[in-house]
Amino acid sequence: MVSFTKIPSLKERLPITASPSSLMISTTIKKYYQNDLVYLVLENREVIVTISPTIGGKILELKRKRSGTQFLLQPENNYSINQLPYYGADYNQYQPAGLDDCFPTMAASPYSSTGSDGQQSDIHFPDHGELWSIPWEYHVSNESVYLSVKGVRLDYEFSKTIRLEQSTVHVNYRLINCSTSPFSYIWVAHPFLEVQPGSKILFGQSVNQVLLDSTTDPTLGQPGTQIAWPWSVRNNSANSSLRVPPRDSPPNYIVKFFTEALGVGTCSYVRADTGEQIIFDFNPEKIPYIGIFLQHAGGSSSRGQVRSKLALQPSIGRPGSLQQACARKECREIDAFGLEEWVLRISVE
Repeated sequence: MVSFTKIPSLKERLPITASPSSLMISTTIKKYYQNDLVYLVLENREVIVTISPTIGGKILELKRKRSGTQFLLQPENNYSINQLPYYGADYNQYQPAGLDDCFPTMAASPYSSTGSDGQQSDIHFPDHGELWSIPWEYHVSNESVYLSVKGVRLDYEFSKTIRLEQSTVHVNYRLINCSTSPFSYIWVAHPFLEVQPGSKILFGQSVNQVLLDSTTDPTLGQPGTQIAWPWSVRNNSANSSLRVPPRDSPPNYIVKFFTEALGVGTCSYVRADTGEQIIFDFNPEKIPYIGIFLQHAGGSSSRGQVRSKLALQPSIGRPGSLQQACARKECREIDAFGLEEWVLRISVE
């Protein structure tokens, strides 16, 4: 059972007496290679974060040192240089795990682009966007890691700077349009979480309805349907909790929602087994929506875990298709030679 309630804001959770010096904990950054892939490890007294620049700039691990709890879903097998995704690959065929950045779309989507000559051209963005399947450049500066990547179908530079502060991971994003034409986009943070039945999802405000993006359950209605929230997987009705599908649920049960535009940019997943939680904080003026993805594949993994996946997805637009988000006017547009910035904070406690 995953239930829903309200979470305190970041300011409410920080000690009132905390001074800037008390919030600073030295971070070490190490690099290592495994199966010919490079990994960067940021570590302080509270958390360990592992990043793979080669695998789409993925945040692969987020571990709380006090308990050893790993909050991000891990791949079944170690990644290998010989089994990396290629541009346009099927996301689900490459061990979805960790936290990926989906941009400029999440679902595969057509898009009409205007070139420097003013001519329209139709392009197609692949499943989960352009960034997850291509390697990123990186460099380490002081106690931060800077990662960047160039667009493929459009002329842009996407970058993020990652640093640690106590038990919080700060991810500062920057998008630069390098072209003479504006373009529309959505960005979705896509963190897969370890699922335990009985856990809770918390929001910073009351959420009464959600937008259905996709599902394998035809009884829920068509994509774009508004559904009361919280919602019960078993009986398709408003309820006080959302049930993580148990072992006897139909295999490959998938459902994806988006919240309405939020006034409070906070959401959290509280583990039933340890009581610990992972918290996502952001400015709702920059990141208005949260996507909720739930999948139950049936059976157990090789590690003995129930094959359920949950993702809480702070999102700049909705739904997952850029084409549909543009039609709903729920996307963002960047000006020619424009600059956009936003911040995502991820805490564990």
